[in-house]
Amino acid sequence: MKTLTRLADSKWNDATAAHLLNRAGFGATPDEIEQARQKGLTAAVEQLLNVKADAAEVPPPAWAHPRNIRAQRMEIRTAKERGDDFRSKVRNVRMMEGDEMIDLRRWWIDRMLNGPAPLLEKMTLFWHSHFATSIQKVRDAYWMWLQNDMLRRNAFGNFRALVKKVSRDPAMMIYLDLQQSRQEHPNENWARELMELFTVGIGNYSEQDIRESSRAFTGYRIDFTTQQFHFAAFQQDRRPKTFMGQSGNLSGDDIIDILVSKPACAQFIGRKLWRFFAEDDPPSAVVDSIVGTIRKYNFELRPILREMFCSTEFYSDGVMGNQIKSPVQFIVQTSKLLNASAPPPLAAQNAMRQMGQILFAPPNVKGWDGGRQWISTSTLLFRYNLANYLINGDAILPVNARQPRQGADVGFGRAAQYAEQIKRDPIDVNKLVPPEVRGKSKEIVDILIKRFFQVRPGQNEVDAFNKYLESRGSDVTDADVRGLIHLMMSTPQYQLV
Repeated sequence: MKTLTRLADSKWNDATAAHLLNRAGFGATPDEIEQARQKGLTAAVEQLLNVKADAAEVPPPAWAHPRNIRAQRMEIRTAKERGDDFRSKVRNVRMMEGDEMIDLRRWWIDRMLNGPAPLLEKMTLFWHSHFATSIQKVRDAYWMWLQNDMLRRNAFGNFRALVKKVSRDPAMMIYLDLQQSRQEHPNENWARELMELFTVGIGNYSEQDIRESSRAFTGYRIDFTTQQFHFAAFQQDRRPKTFMGQSGNLSGDDIIDILVSKPACAQFIGRKLWRFFAEDDPPSAVVDSIVGTIRKYNFELRPILREMFCSTEFYSDGVMGNQIKSPVQFIVQTSKLLNASAPPPLAAQNAMRQMGQILFAPPNVKGWDGGRQWISTSTLLFRYNLANYLINGDAILPVNARQPRQGADVGFGRAAQYAEQIKRDPIDVNKLVPPEVRGKSKEIVDILIKRFFQVRPGQNEVDAFNKYLESRGSDVTDADVRGLIHLMMSTPQYQLV
């Protein structure tokens, strides 16, 4: 059985430490990189993985509590029957949901930027795209938070157990119509995506497997009073089923057990994990090694991640510094490196929309493709504009109050009425460049290169940075430093991590 090879201690340095903190989190300052280097590879990885037990006990937003949706719907229906202005009630509910989604995105960005467990949040982001679910169809912010909370609590656990929890998740059940599946009319949406996108991948199941699987998941329901999963036994199809060569009165959990036991599942999950954390096009030998690691640990995710992050393959020349930052990574890492707060909720949401990754609104059940799909002429230009906004605080970030046809921006709420300039204070450059080096342009450039690139840019770029600052004269102002930072963030290399 092939497994990953461990990185030699002699290869652990500033560059590899920065790479770990970039990929297993959302970037790091020079001080944090130095601390990780001093700890050593094993201790640095353990610190990311062995988070405190309460790290997943993230306090929810204030509004995130169960609502009696059935009573809410009855109230609207009653108003309609009485001839009351039920439309205003519907509008108020929609506005409330929109405001809650804005706040939910703010809440998660804050966890990524300021929370105590960056790898836990990064894995939650991975599962959010893997088990993609969108507010566009779910239309309830509490259910989206509930799913996010479930993914976080199980992010480092067992994959088999996680899939079973996802099958009982209200947001997923609504998104893939599982709660509508009945003995007499099994719904095949969940059954199909369970195999195609969540476990074994295309080509490793048959249409008959989909039909038999859908029968096994009948009876899955949501209690709209408590907003939790419940099982309606009278709606379950208890007749014998034959799935992938196994027969019997198979349940939904039985189907998941069979799928995870298939060799294709380890291959599918291993490739996807490596693509997310390492490189877009994994060599077959590396995938085989990850598959060996997954089988070795029986889909227990924490030891799998440990071996990935300690492996020679993870720190290869083809992996380091060659991944395009996702929009969320760009927002969080840039804010962190600037020692600044995250953008205001509306500005952050608009930035995610413009760059192609709105949290809780993936484009489809496949999630985000990532990689080269993150970059186009328009998204690259917006990255430059967003960097300028985060640095100087005076760029215009238009907030489009109109909902696009695909519904990707569900969640603008009442604040969407105000398509206006969202201002913030410029960054305090004294937090990045000590006042005593202000008259030394090359020292300033070196300090900022170390902070924003970690892997030194080519000489042409370095010369351009030096010329920019030298042209400002000996009296380097705050505005000059901010201009230099923006120039650095407008390079192709800054788009990579």
